Amino acid sequence: MHYFRHEVQGNKLTLYPFVCWHLGAKQSDERFIKEMVQRVKDDPLGRWIYLGDAGECITRHSVGSLFRQTMDLTEQLKYFCELTAPIKHKGLFGIRGNHGNRVFKETGLEFDEALCVRAGIPYMGISCFWQLVFRRGASCNVAYDIFTHHGLDSGASMASKVTKARALDQLVMADIILSAHSHICCEIPPKHTAVLEHGGNTADPIRWKTTHEYVCGCAYDSGTGYAEDKGYSPILPAHLAITLHVTHSSKGPHERRQSCEIWRGGE
Repeated sequence: MHYFRHEVQGNKLTLYPFVCWHLGAKQSDERFIKEMVQRVKDDPLGRWIYLGDAGECITRHSVGSLFRQTMDLTEQLKYFCELTAPIKHKGLFGIRGNHGNRVFKETGLEFDEALCVRAGIPYMGISCFWQLVFRRGASCNVAYDIFTHHGLDSGASMASKVTKARALDQLVMADIILSAHSHICCEIPPKHTAVLEHGGNTADPIRWKTTHEYVCGCAYDSGTGYAEDKGYSPILPAHLAITLHVTHSSKGPHERRQSCEIWRGGE
């Protein structure tokens, strides 16, 4: 687990998690990917993070057919960097996906690290526990604690996918948890946890901590290929755009608000 910090001069930011593009697979929806890149480019407050599986990364010993890839590993890496080049300056960091980890297991090469280096963003390994700080002036700031992980293996059902995503809130206490891997795109009902404030003189030190959890989707149309072969219900391309808004106050507590939009493709 690595730490990252990003400061914003202002009170608003929209975060775009890019994940599971699976470039090199016939099911990768490149038109949808280009639309998402354009949205970030057109959004002056937009920033993106990379959550893994940019490439299909099929190897000789992994699931999937090596001969059905439309690009080799180097081409997948280069194409991701080509697609994101117009928004390179808006990238924050990247983490590892399970498909990139296939390459490491067979060759010792960190595919996702090489991708992040070429894309010009820091590589944070398996997971990143980070702070997004909204600053006004020299001393007034409000922070979101955010945990980012590619996600855990799950079953085919929606219930199994959500349950595996929620398992990460047993690992960290954060304002926001972002994961993926299952290809679904959704906002999970928030989790509320009671905490005690120490060192205060208040008669009631109980406070409530709310964790918002999101599963960040994919750019993979599973209407054909592996899902079709197994008889799974197709999952279509979709990505999140999470807008965080802070109202600074010099007299009372700062107000934090967030909203989530889901951009869908393949329909």
